[in-house]
Amino acid sequence: MGIFDKFKIEDKVVDVDLAELEAESGNRLENLPDWTKKIAAVLALIWTLFQIYTGIMGLFPALIQRSVTLGFGLALCFICFKFKKSDNNKVQIYDWICVLLSFAIPIYLIGTFDTLITRGGAPTDLDIIMGILLLVLVIEATRRCVGLPLVIVAIVFLAYAFWGPYMPSLIGHRGYDIDRVASQMFITGEGIFGTPMAVMTTFVFAFIVFGCFLEVTGGAKLFIDLAFAITGRFAGGPAKTAVVASGLLGTISGSSLANVVTTGSFTIPLMKSCGYRPSFAGGVEASASSAGQIMPPVMGAAAFIMSEMTGIPYLSICLSAAIPAVLYYVSVLLSVDLEARRTNLKTVNKEDIPPLWGTTKRCLPLLLPIVTLVGLLVVGYTPLKAALYATIVMVIGSFFSRETRMTKDRFYEAFTKSSYNSVSVCVACAVCGIVTGVITLTGIGLKLSDLILQISGGSLLYTLFLTMVASIILGMGLPTTAKYIVLSAIAAPALVKLGVPLVGAHLFILYFGVIAEVTPPVALTSYAGAAIAKAPGVETALQGLKISIGAFFIPFMFCYYPSLLFIDTSLSGMFFGLFSSFVGLTCLSSASIGYFFGPMKLWLRLVMFVGVLLVVHSSIATDIAGVLIILGVFAYQKFYTAKHPKIAV
Repeated sequence: MGIFDKFKIEDKVVDVDLAELEAESGNRLENLPDWTKKIAAVLALIWTLFQIYTGIMGLFPALIQRSVTLGFGLALCFICFKFKKSDNNKVQIYDWICVLLSFAIPIYLIGTFDTLITRGGAPTDLDIIMGILLLVLVIEATRRCVGLPLVIVAIVFLAYAFWGPYMPSLIGHRGYDIDRVASQMFITGEGIFGTPMAVMTTFVFAFIVFGCFLEVTGGAKLFIDLAFAITGRFAGGPAKTAVVASGLLGTISGSSLANVVTTGSFTIPLMKSCGYRPSFAGGVEASASSAGQIMPPVMGAAAFIMSEMTGIPYLSICLSAAIPAVLYYVSVLLSVDLEARRTNLKTVNKEDIPPLWGTTKRCLPLLLPIVTLVGLLVVGYTPLKAALYATIVMVIGSFFSRETRMTKDRFYEAFTKSSYNSVSVCVACAVCGIVTGVITLTGIGLKLSDLILQISGGSLLYTLFLTMVASIILGMGLPTTAKYIVLSAIAAPALVKLGVPLVGAHLFILYFGVIAEVTPPVALTSYAGAAIAKAPGVETALQGLKISIGAFFIPFMFCYYPSLLFIDTSLSGMFFGLFSSFVGLTCLSSASIGYFFGPMKLWLRLVMFVGVLLVVHSSIATDIAGVLIILGVFAYQKFYTAKHPKIAV
């Protein structure tokens, strides 16, 4: 019996809340009429089978492969997401028109592909019309399933392409007409069918399939059982279970929201039962789950795009991301442990904790696919092949246990869920293609990069700070992939010019794109955690921000200590990097929670924060000063506060 078999009442509540949350977002999939739902399921099944077939047998020419992928993504979006939230759940006539037009795009490209090659990509009038149609469809689909902020960003970039002559000279350009913009977006590899869609087609979909098969085999539940068996007996055990389980799942899913929904449905009720405040429980889950996008070996769509944009092998990116990701989870565990000690929370009853060895044995069949995935990446397989072959291994391994065995219904669920989960990612990649297309067409990326350097005066610290602020601001409405694409073109060149390694510059941007999902006012993972915890959304987001405070520190550290990214690695550099990071994270977590070896007054928390500032710069002197601060606070709490307990309150 798994630990999931407990807290059944809470699970029922969670399901209702999540259903309500989906309804509010405009997703009507679960409430579609039966015949419409069957059409959606057939399209979803065909789409997944198409991606798997081409992944194994070989891809079609890039333009055809990407257009077919986008056609299915757009069609399912118009079926599953309402034109406006007040609409009923019936698919309207204009929705069906959009579905047909979505498939008209790939059909047109397939039919004219040979002539397109012979005319050297020169656009015809019909190409222009189809390009404009595609722009409209992508923007409308984005509005429905991703949100208005990303639509605004896309429109701003399109306007910039047209109105370049009217811009200030620093960012101005000669301007382009609708024919040039439409052809750039439609029939080139630098627009809607550019790098983001290439990554969606070749990498992301395969990993979504991998994650969905893991989910339907019950792998997520087993991983949570394993995490609970490891951490359940310690102080703050349920919260630590959430952190470890989200880390395990994050290595696979690469989706913050998926992690919150999967692990949070168990860990949040368990945390509440042990005395954690609902908002804190939701914040823990949001903070732990957000790191799924920075946790190797899967990470998120942005990591695959990073590989394509930088030319750095995906495996190398995973290697560079490993230590920072572990440091992030260490910081969250520190915050959770300190909060448990501060509030003197009770531990879980020992009889409720599953045995470690027995749970490990149950998880072994589903750990094998992860080992297979990493092994194939190491020996040189593409992420696409590695993900698909690891999925096959997972299916085979599932038959060794009745609990995980794949059935006909589970196959059907995995195939259809893969497509449904891919819709918003596919649409986001398409609209990001608009942004990258305009950046390529106008050269705005390098211009803004030079502007950042001018504003910062060539200071690395100031440039990092400006990039952090920009990422958080963009994070108020954009998904991680979109934030990364915009900032990688604008800020990354500036960071590289100042000596930050290429992978470090891009990981810096990715980190703050991820943490923006926890940061108020628009904190999607925090609000999902709040829905499960039945807690106020803003309060949960603030708790999540407090718990994940280490994420604001770690990116600065690996920019100053490249050895943390396995770049220019030396034993001394690695040691001082890890030592400084641990000192800084300890200070930061203590200052954030308000507890070290005892409760801390405000002035003492400020002293600890000073310790953080001291270890940001890579010098032995500042590291020693940070250590002395920790020792000083420890001595103060040990010898003075112990004799005057009222002082600590």
